[in-house]
Amino acid sequence: VRMGRLEGIPVRILRIGFVGELGYEIHAPSAQAEALWDALIEAGAESGIRPFAVEAQRVLRLEKGHIIVGQDTDGLTNPLEADMGWALGRRKPYYVGKRSIDIAASKGNTRKLVGYGLTNSDGPVPEEGHLVIRGGDIVGRVTSSARSPTLGRAIGLGYVAPDQAGTGQIFNIKAHGGRMLQAEVMPLPFYDP
Repeated sequence: VRMGRLEGIPVRILRIGFVGELGYEIHAPSAQAEALWDALIEAGAESGIRPFAVEAQRVLRLEKGHIIVGQDTDGLTNPLEADMGWALGRRKPYYVGKRSIDIAASKGNTRKLVGYGLTNSDGPVPEEGHLVIRGGDIVGRVTSSARSPTLGRAIGLGYVAPDQAGTGQIFNIKAHGGRMLQAEVMPLPFYDP
């Protein structure tokens, strides 16, 4: 994070990799955002700068396996089931939530967040909230999904039973009208590890 000025406009610049490429967010006062936008477009014209929309950003972040807190996680998600145990200071004697994490770890996960791709490349894109079904029981749900032009099929993130979480495991997603879609657990990131 750096503070500075661009074209005389006060800015905060953050190094962000949410779309998987080298990128920056530039925060500026809202009253000066249009002037900053125009200056950036003009400065980048010779290099072919182009804006992209939020939907493209969502597909790019999904291809990189980046989660959205509050969408791919919720108030009941613990970091261990979302493969984010690396972010915990497990050697610290105390941190906020340590007791809850220790209890969850001792009980074992009841679900696991995984990346998946539909086995049928022409299949419809599952919607967020569609259920993961095994033997008639709900064992998880889709949290994010999109058709990846890069990978040529629908990909997503979702919760499955822990024993279904291994790469190559096949599971079923119940889509609209009761249609069952077959998905395969894939390693993350989906693209350009």
